[in-house]
Amino acid sequence: MIKVVIAGGDEIFRAGMCAVLSIPGTIEVAAQTGRTSRLAALVVTHRPDVVIVDLTTKDRMLTRAVRNLRCELPATRIVVITPVGTNEVAYFSLTGRVAGLLEGPVPPRELINVVKAVVAGDSLIISPSIAQRMTDGFLRYNRTRVSHAQDRIDALTSREREVLAHLAKGCGNAEIAQRLYLSEGAVKAHVSHLLTKLNCANRVQAAIIACDSGLFEPVPDQRSSSEAEPAARSTGS
Repeated sequence: MIKVVIAGGDEIFRAGMCAVLSIPGTIEVAAQTGRTSRLAALVVTHRPDVVIVDLTTKDRMLTRAVRNLRCELPATRIVVITPVGTNEVAYFSLTGRVAGLLEGPVPPRELINVVKAVVAGDSLIISPSIAQRMTDGFLRYNRTRVSHAQDRIDALTSREREVLAHLAKGCGNAEIAQRLYLSEGAVKAHVSHLLTKLNCANRVQAAIIACDSGLFEPVPDQRSSSEAEPAARSTGS
């Protein structure tokens, strides 16, 4: 028998959930509440297999309670019904604190199947509409990130881009100097200049920008025709 606690929403919502999920011999609704302050106590008392939480009312206190439940009772599976496009969707999906993310209203059969699935061990069930919007949002973010990185790379000289490409591979100054036929002093100067232009505090940040922009590709070990520096130049230059 699967034991369920229902929280949030209005009285009509909870009554509907109780009617849908009360299946003799399969699912039992142990308790339901519209008061956030009672949720933790009900969960501790009844030790449900699943807690179903309706966040369509955007109750901030209830959201906080859900965040705490997973820490306090890790064995309890939490299914959240939420509007699409809220911060909670991204938070819950990325932190792994819920087993299900559903866009309300949820068809009765779907809700029953989700309850059974999360108890069976499915890690994260997401409504297709939520998954699609999350994917679209990630793609928009990724395109913006790549575009910004490429704009910053465009501010570099060709030699600085060559140095950055090797830096992104994890090469030290000495190795970069050897590969590009430069003095270590020249490489240090290029690294200093490109960090300034990219507004980076260190080589790691610069490497991330290089990867985001697509610059992280093999670079020929040869002199740049436009900016060659003699390898014999003093390392102090």
